[in-house]
Amino acid sequence: VKRRKWQFALPAFVLFLLVTIVAFVWPPTYESSATILIEEPDVPRDLVTSTITSFADQRLQVITQRVMTTQNLIRIINDFKLFAEQRTRSPINSLVESLREQITLDLISADVVDPRSGRPTQATIAFTLSFRNAVPETAQRVLNELVSLYLSENLRTRREKAAETTEFLANESSKLQSAVNQLEQALAEFKLQHSGSLPEQMAVGMQLMDRSEREAMDVRRRIQDLDERKIYLESELAQMSPHDAFLIDGQRVMSPSERLRALQTQHIGLRGIYGEKHPDVIKLSREIAALKLETGTGNASADIELQLSGLAGDIAVAREKYAENHPDVVRLKRREETLRAALAEARTAPATKAPVSRPDNPAYIQLQAQLDAVNSERRSLEDQYVALGDKLRGLEERILAAPQIEREYRLLQRDYENALLSYNEVKAKQSSAELGQALETERKSERFSLIEPPDLPLKPVKPNRLAILVLGFVFSFAAGIGCLALFESLDQSIYGAKQLEALTGAPPLVVLPYIRNRSDTLRSWRHAGLAALSITAIIASGLYLVEAYLMPLDVLWSIGERRLEDYLEQFIGA
Repeated sequence: VKRRKWQFALPAFVLFLLVTIVAFVWPPTYESSATILIEEPDVPRDLVTSTITSFADQRLQVITQRVMTTQNLIRIINDFKLFAEQRTRSPINSLVESLREQITLDLISADVVDPRSGRPTQATIAFTLSFRNAVPETAQRVLNELVSLYLSENLRTRREKAAETTEFLANESSKLQSAVNQLEQALAEFKLQHSGSLPEQMAVGMQLMDRSEREAMDVRRRIQDLDERKIYLESELAQMSPHDAFLIDGQRVMSPSERLRALQTQHIGLRGIYGEKHPDVIKLSREIAALKLETGTGNASADIELQLSGLAGDIAVAREKYAENHPDVVRLKRREETLRAALAEARTAPATKAPVSRPDNPAYIQLQAQLDAVNSERRSLEDQYVALGDKLRGLEERILAAPQIEREYRLLQRDYENALLSYNEVKAKQSSAELGQALETERKSERFSLIEPPDLPLKPVKPNRLAILVLGFVFSFAAGIGCLALFESLDQSIYGAKQLEALTGAPPLVVLPYIRNRSDTLRSWRHAGLAALSITAIIASGLYLVEAYLMPLDVLWSIGERRLEDYLEQFIGA
């Protein structure tokens, strides 16, 4: 070591000098940091569910991608005049990448219990945002802008997502409500169209059919009873005169119909005895014609024709006896003309019936009233029987069509129930989404809170000059040892008796020691002085550099004293 001291010291000194220059010439970089807490919702999740279901770290990654867009970073570069020297010779994209490298995001996690699965897991409870720059004030201002972007982007993203969710559910709810209304209308029309054939009405329909059948049988039985009573009453009326018999001078006065029948009987007898031309027969014929007109059983035109036929015979007989201008022939011709005119008038005039005299026999009137009541009741029962038949046919048609109607009804009802269930589910989700949107609007849900605002860095984060110096000293010492070993291995000279003895195999006869003179002593003192001056200069330069670039010496002294006291306390305590 003594022989190779300069070969050791010179490389070590040069290397340490270079490291020292690098450590103190390297420009400082300051880092401003801010901590943002991810706060839990003010309203418990069990009461109101938020529409934001993703994890915090996932949302942070999404927010980071949106904040770190090229457009935002270019705006930050222009607003804060970053990379002023590089902007003239580097493209903007490379400057944006450099800015991204200066921004650091660190997540802060904690052990929690997942409320969904109940298992222990790690959750992000906060994150730290940092920015590095050569100017402390610039680092703080840029970090302030980044923190504002993160907070505003988180708030905007949550509100937009909640609003989009609510709007989507509202649209779906409106569509489902329209579908439910249409199905309700179709179901109501189907029920109205097939009333009585619906599945829930089958039991009632069967009961109505049984009751209608019983009613129809009862009505038919009553009609049969009325028919029997009608036959009885008609037979009674046929045997009874409608007019009550009364007496004049002790003789019974007959009714027009009875008198007509009596005269018709008498007319037949006299006509057989005397013939058609006998005055009594003619008289009875005229009286019968009058009674027919009175009772409404005669025909006026037929009677006139009968009289004309009789008058024609009289005219023929009169012409045989008398001349044409005889008064009897003239009178008969005039009568003939009168009858022909009456016949023409009777043929053109509407047929009228002579008024029928009202019955006055109380027994006849009572029987007639009973018969009318029976006929009226029978007509009513017949109408009721026809209505019951129509009703039974309708019920049978409904019952026969019930299976097909039931299939269509079940299908329509199932569609309605499914649509209503979907509508209720979406409506409940819409209400929950509206509550979640209210949480986001009023900032009662999970939110970002700035608990550590961006600080103004007082110390640079790099370079770590002390670590560089320590590493430089270690590597300088290692480089000196390496040079010493290299030169020693390349040197072929023989130094010392032991090396000579090892080479020759025989010890030397005499070993003469080095005799120091006055000049050697002065040289040693001079070298020692130079070494002391060099060490003093190095120490002074180091202290100056520490004072200028690292920290004030009084602060360093205070830190050293405090750490020494801590070590002593730990040592005494142990």
